Amino acid sequence: MGEPPLRTGKAPQPGKTWIALGVLLGVIVAASFGLAPVELASSIGAVAMVVTGVLTPRSAVRALDWNILAIIAGSIGLGVMVIESGLGGYLSDAIIYLSAGSIPLMVTVIALGTTLLTNLVTNAAAASILTPVAITVANSMGLNPMVVLIRIGTCISFTFLNPFSHQSNLMVMEPGKYTVATFVRFGVPITLVSLATAFGVAWPLLEFWA
Repeated sequence: MGEPPLRTGKAPQPGKTWIALGVLLGVIVAASFGLAPVELASSIGAVAMVVTGVLTPRSAVRALDWNILAIIAGSIGLGVMVIESGLGGYLSDAIIYLSAGSIPLMVTVIALGTTLLTNLVTNAAAASILTPVAITVANSMGLNPMVVLIRIGTCISFTFLNPFSHQSNLMVMEPGKYTVATFVRFGVPITLVSLATAFGVAWPLLEFWA
């Protein structure tokens, strides 16, 4: 008889699936309807996963990726530093100057700038930096700030070029054996298509919904 197969990990627990889904749903509902701050709801959900036995304390700790947490924390701090230093004001002036009062140009400048920034400093930092910038630009050009913010919120998700720009990229990079070159090769065409689509939606909205 051959040797029994090696166990590579703990067997799945189908009986805990509904508990996990219930906890996840509770966190989403609490955060979505303002019943609790999202950070508090998430923390309670994580504790509930351990208390209900979905995860053991050891597996919960091992599931934490400290590199990802450090990147997120650092990116938010970077956003605060940029705003506090006054660099946000210079960015607003630069966008208005390059746009020259043209809505299509403004949409293009913001889209390209946001996509470049989010691939350099992560989308959390890009959102922190560009939110006040977008509001300033919209007010200066007499546009609807909400539409400009939606534009920013869309483009900060175009983190296809740099594996270190988003935690999801880092999560799949090692298991998939991807490299930076892989992200660039496939990310460039995806980014171009995404930018063209976002432009086609944002321009009419800003043009006719000021």
